[in-house]
Amino acid sequence: MSAGPSRRSDGRQPSELRPLTVSIGELDRADGSGRFGFGSTAALASCNGPIEVRLREERPDRATFEVSHRPLEGVGATPSRALITTLESIYPPILSLSQHPRSLIQLVVQSLSPSSSSSHYSSAPTPYIDTDPSSSSQQQKNAWPKSAPSSSSDQAYGSGYSSSQQKDVSPSASYTFSSRAAAINASTLALLSAGSVPLKALPIAVSLANTASQDGSVLVLDPSGEEEERSKGRFGFAWAFGHNISLGPETEVGGQDQKMQVEGEAEEDRRHSEMELVWAESEGVFTKEEFSDALELSKIATKQILSAIRESLEQHLESRKL
Repeated sequence: MSAGPSRRSDGRQPSELRPLTVSIGELDRADGSGRFGFGSTAALASCNGPIEVRLREERPDRATFEVSHRPLEGVGATPSRALITTLESIYPPILSLSQHPRSLIQLVVQSLSPSSSSSHYSSAPTPYIDTDPSSSSQQQKNAWPKSAPSSSSDQAYGSGYSSSQQKDVSPSASYTFSSRAAAINASTLALLSAGSVPLKALPIAVSLANTASQDGSVLVLDPSGEEEERSKGRFGFAWAFGHNISLGPETEVGGQDQKMQVEGEAEEDRRHSEMELVWAESEGVFTKEEFSDALELSKIATKQILSAIRESLEQHLESRKL
């Protein structure tokens, strides 16, 4: 995989983020709100709570966490449901919901950019949906490590491709990884702005993609919609930043342990680390080395984003003092 200094169509280096937009407390009628953008890819989130919860959703030991997503255009369907599921898996282990039993915490995410990975579609592309893992014609999405095809021992294939139907680009998805990362970061800003429910850590997300070039594939950080559209594989990662964080099975969603651990990471090191992987998603065709490179680059990028958030938060607090 090439990591040379060649510039992209927008003039950026492969490991360069687009200009970041970070805004906190824009909405007056919400307890907390945040806007986050990677260039033109942006999302706005609002948080309310603790508030009264419907009796059928009341939990005696902790607050109920409710997530809604509103796309920029049309009605939320499979892509919205997928994003909601991602947010519901990230935040309950991080929020101190046990401090507010029999109440409701509402998180609403509004996308501010088109949902499709390419703006030139005359109609929405076919949704990228998981297939039955038992099917012989297609392989399961996001199962790592995947069984290797007979032609190569270290290639991983996403859903929608059999060994006889390999393609050179990642299949079209109706919601870009960059949009998902922006939604996660906006949600973090909204919860941070509200301050009503303590956060054990701050989840920060970023997307990456493998794009084809004359010298082979190039790993690019924060891909645009066009770059995602022609990529061979794409990745999304979120890291939670905090001191001595352990987002283990204390809080579960759907009966599944939400703790994630990097392969080869010692238990003692993970318990006392300042960042923990809380979201990992991938699509397309890539090697294990390319996945590892993307994971490492995501660590560096999320630290840069965290610095931008800290700077914006300081400015926000200073403005409230005036």
